[in-house]
Amino acid sequence: MKHRGMVTLFSGIAVTCGMIMVGNVQAIQINKLALVAANDVNPVVAAAATDMPMGQSAEGQPSLLPENAGEVNNQNVFGLEGGYFHPYVTIKGEYTDNLYNLDTDKTSNFLTTLSPGIWLAVPRKKEVPISITPHNSSAGGLQHQLKDYEGTDRYLAYALGGLDFKYYSENSDLNTTDGILEGLFRYNMRGGLSLQLVDRFTHGEDRFDIGSVPGVSEGNYRSNIIIATADWLMTEKLRLKLDYSNFSLKYDENIDAFKTRNDNVLDLYGYYVYSVKTSFFIEDKYVDVNYDTASENDNKQNFIYGGIDWKSTEKLSFLAKAGLQKKNFDNNGSGTAARKDYSGLALDLQTLYKYSEKTKFSLELYRTHEETDSTLASGKQVLGVTFGYDQKFTDKLSGSLGITYEDADYDQVVAQNRDDKRFAIQPAVQYLFREWLMAELSYTFERRDSTDNLFDYQTNTFMADLKFAL
Repeated sequence: MKHRGMVTLFSGIAVTCGMIMVGNVQAIQINKLALVAANDVNPVVAAAATDMPMGQSAEGQPSLLPENAGEVNNQNVFGLEGGYFHPYVTIKGEYTDNLYNLDTDKTSNFLTTLSPGIWLAVPRKKEVPISITPHNSSAGGLQHQLKDYEGTDRYLAYALGGLDFKYYSENSDLNTTDGILEGLFRYNMRGGLSLQLVDRFTHGEDRFDIGSVPGVSEGNYRSNIIIATADWLMTEKLRLKLDYSNFSLKYDENIDAFKTRNDNVLDLYGYYVYSVKTSFFIEDKYVDVNYDTASENDNKQNFIYGGIDWKSTEKLSFLAKAGLQKKNFDNNGSGTAARKDYSGLALDLQTLYKYSEKTKFSLELYRTHEETDSTLASGKQVLGVTFGYDQKFTDKLSGSLGITYEDADYDQVVAQNRDDKRFAIQPAVQYLFREWLMAELSYTFERRDSTDNLFDYQTNTFMADLKFAL
């Protein structure tokens, strides 16, 4: 079992105060003959799809923090002062009828996951102040624009650490330990200038996919994304923001080495603050992508967006931007393996509608040209949409529904075309037994149809977990 990573990860927590570890990644192994791989696929939008740290209410999901459950007089039920330190642990059982996501020769499995962790914030917070979801095949490591932290505190320091210990019934050789380190520091100056530093380190695996062979390749990777931001409100109407970020991705096995790369990103925003609730902006984003061994895929990209950040009422808010993406390879090559430059529409939409105190809807839309996760392609054009519905039935009982659709059209360097259409749906229900104990049940149906039948699959997964928090 690969639990040796635990020592390294917990050492990182002790040394790096501003970082986080949380396990939330799925595993994959690759077909050693076809040399194809599947990137980490976005989960269904419902809260049950991810290992939420306790206190991150997930846009309407019940928080396990004592502060949200009633009067605590600065002391939670275990005697720790509420608001600064939040230990948590999740115990999860998960049955799937298709562990390796195959069209034939399906293998069932029961996965047991133990996920301990702790997060802290100064000044004290009831919820995790920022949510980062890296995506390995997205240039720069992020599929959606990172939402601004809107707190008014002079400064904020936040750190979270956790692990996922995973135990597979089908094959103990698959047992592993995953983890993530994440942290944020922000300082708001009186003159309207804010400085922020965000970092996230991930140790995980890609999802299982076609031809998985234990011991050949397990898709183990380490990634780190660091974002430095200077945000300046120059006048009541004009705002300027500059981001520099670096995303590094490294795979442990030689068979996966073609995905190892390093991205440097420079992102400039100019905002016109129309009102307190509405801002219009233009964005110029430059990305330099450098692969370690697959240097034929080195490229440079430029995004030009126009967008709006609108919080129309307490019920509706959305961030929307659209523009042009240009991607040029450093060396296009020749013949059947030639890389084709890309120019096309790029979209990013993130919206939340609070119909009532108990009912909320969310919608996310994404379109861009992503990096390759297959040796048979130089990249892929991706269009994805996720819909979320959250319902609070009583003070203790709530439910959610997540639906995801994604179309990935690959730029193949071989004669075989590949266009994958993936659909997933996940209903879930949560019950809050105590302010420190919540149970969750969910079911996920996932299907992928591809023009290359090798990648077709249909999978059913049932999950139950218990979440404890202080």
